[in-house]
Amino acid sequence: MKLIIRKLKYSLLLVLLLNLVNCYYNPFVQKILVPDPKEDSSILLGLPLLGLTPTSIAISITGQIRDETGAAVPNAILTVNSRSNGLDGLDSSATTDSGGRFFIHLSTGSTTFAVTKGGSSYFSFTLLVSSPLDIRVTEIKDNSSLVEVSSFFAYPPGNQPSFFELTDSGPKNNTYVENAPSMLSFYFSDIILLPEDEVPYSTWFSENILITPPVSVESVSIQGQSLHGMPDGFVNETYTISLGPGIRSQSGTPLTPRTISFTCGSSCGLPP
Repeated sequence: MKLIIRKLKYSLLLVLLLNLVNCYYNPFVQKILVPDPKEDSSILLGLPLLGLTPTSIAISITGQIRDETGAAVPNAILTVNSRSNGLDGLDSSATTDSGGRFFIHLSTGSTTFAVTKGGSSYFSFTLLVSSPLDIRVTEIKDNSSLVEVSSFFAYPPGNQPSFFELTDSGPKNNTYVENAPSMLSFYFSDIILLPEDEVPYSTWFSENILITPPVSVESVSIQGQSLHGMPDGFVNETYTISLGPGIRSQSGTPLTPRTISFTCGSSCGLPP
């Protein structure tokens, strides 16, 4: 009896093995289990033709355009010339606001823009978006001056953030002045929130604006969207002025931090 049961087990095992082999060599099943590498590669090669990559996603970003003196460039029109990844619902153009800032919905990958100002060609640039935390310009062309395209942030679609920007300054960024400035002036994209009543303007200035090497600033005044102060102590040196987020707009938006630099010439520090 035990011998009969053992033979039945072996017979069933043999039938299963034969069916498995026949199934594997069935052309239909084999095509699924062992796909033709030529067909597999042809599918992958076809993805670029569709403008798709495994990592292409849509993303909303903002950036800022400044001219060679650091002044914000308003009303510049950015038009998309080409992009490496095309997706539905992407923007084809954007216009900078009073703070030189643009907002646009793009895809990850490279996008090349043509920028016009006042109806004339201004420059072109290529933006590489690798991730929400990795957005950078890879090339700027067709411009004789040193424009700046920077200050990139990603944000949730449909939830455009507000910004408070330094739009211009005196002295201007990256400039040389022969004589010591008698006035420091800063201009903003919105009305400045005044310091609290008990805080002197000069104290508020020193807490929020760092000048290196240090100089004293007195007679600080705030007039709407502008800030002014009378400095003392400039010498023949290169200075940096860093404005921090403690400066706020009247609506409470903190300033986007900004640093400007200028060189004071050989006459700086000499008596008038």
